[in-house]
Amino acid sequence: MRSVYRVLAWLIAIEVAVQAAVIAFAAMGLSAWIDQGNVLDRATMHGSTTPYAGVYGYIIHGINGEIVIPILVLLFLISAFFAKVPHGVQRAVLVVVLVIIQVALGIFGHDLPALGVLHGLNALLLFAVTAVAGQRAARPKAVPAPEPEREDVSAGSGSRA
Repeated sequence: MRSVYRVLAWLIAIEVAVQAAVIAFAAMGLSAWIDQGNVLDRATMHGSTTPYAGVYGYIIHGINGEIVIPILVLLFLISAFFAKVPHGVQRAVLVVVLVIIQVALGIFGHDLPALGVLHGLNALLLFAVTAVAGQRAARPKAVPAPEPEREDVSAGSGSRA
């Protein structure tokens, strides 16, 4: 179960990296499209044609952030209870909290774009926590070294003649 925990931690970290990549693709695609003289408005967004290739970045970002990552995080939390990774449950709970915050920042960021800064910073924190969790789960449990055998000094302790 430790390996399931480790794989899920790394999958979440990879998904966070994918999120960064696809949102950059979307923003750069939009910028290039506008530079070509196009206009983005509600009619364009809700039209039947795809205005520019980068729009798929927004779609992937939304599906990943609101469906895929939360499912992975729930599986990660469940696996934490069985993996017997030191501090594994605490890290998994922290990841759950960070994802709840991340989704909320993403949703409310549409009304208050300044939240995008916190959304980006929280994503970095989420990446770091899951990467550390994955790395720590790979380490074997510390096994205490056996104590050296001691001679029994009470028996036969006398002086030799």
